[in-house]
Amino acid sequence: MSPTYKLVFVGEPGAGKTTCIGALSEITPLLTDVACTDELARRKEQTTVAFDYGEVALGEQGRLLLYGLPGQSRFRFMFDVVREGLLGLVVLVDAASAAALQGLAETLETYAPAARDLPCIVVLNKNPAPAPELVAGCETLLAQHRLVAPILVADARRREDLARMFDLLFVLVENGAGAKALAEEPAWH
Repeated sequence: MSPTYKLVFVGEPGAGKTTCIGALSEITPLLTDVACTDELARRKEQTTVAFDYGEVALGEQGRLLLYGLPGQSRFRFMFDVVREGLLGLVVLVDAASAAALQGLAETLETYAPAARDLPCIVVLNKNPAPAPELVAGCETLLAQHRLVAPILVADARRREDLARMFDLLFVLVENGAGAKALAEEPAWH
C-alpha cells in the first residue's frame, strides 16, 4: 500500500483555503460550506464549518490529502481530527484585506502551538505586491508566537504559485523543519 501524507491549510475566513483545495485537488473537492449567519456575512456569503478536502496523487510515492480548516477559533478541534500523519501547515493570509494582520494574529492564536511542531509556511494571498509593512507585520507576529516560517506571496488560484508553495514546504520537510519532522521523509523530486 502506498503512503498517504496530509497537508493542512489554515487562515482567517476568506483567506483562500477553499480556493487552494479547489485549485490543487485532482478529485472533486469535498466542501462543507454553509451560509454565513454571523458578522462574517458582511464579508462573504459562505464559510467552511468542518473542513474542505481534496487529494493529489504523488505517483509511486503515494498521495497527499489536502485539508482546509475553518478560520474561526471555535473550530480548532478539527485540527486534532486531521493531525495524525500531518506533513505540514500552510497559513494563508488575505493580503488584500485591511485587517490582514488581525486575521493572521487570530490564526496564530489558534494554531501557533501546532505550527511550532510542523514544517510551516505563510502565504500572502490575493495581493501580488503586498506592502512592505504587511510583510514586516507578519514577521513580527511570527516572532511573537515563537515561529520561524518563510513568507511567500502567491495567488491561490494559480497552480504555478501553489507549486512554488509545495516546493518550499517540501524543502522544509526534507531539512527537518518543525520540532516533530517526519521520521521517514518522502523524496519529492
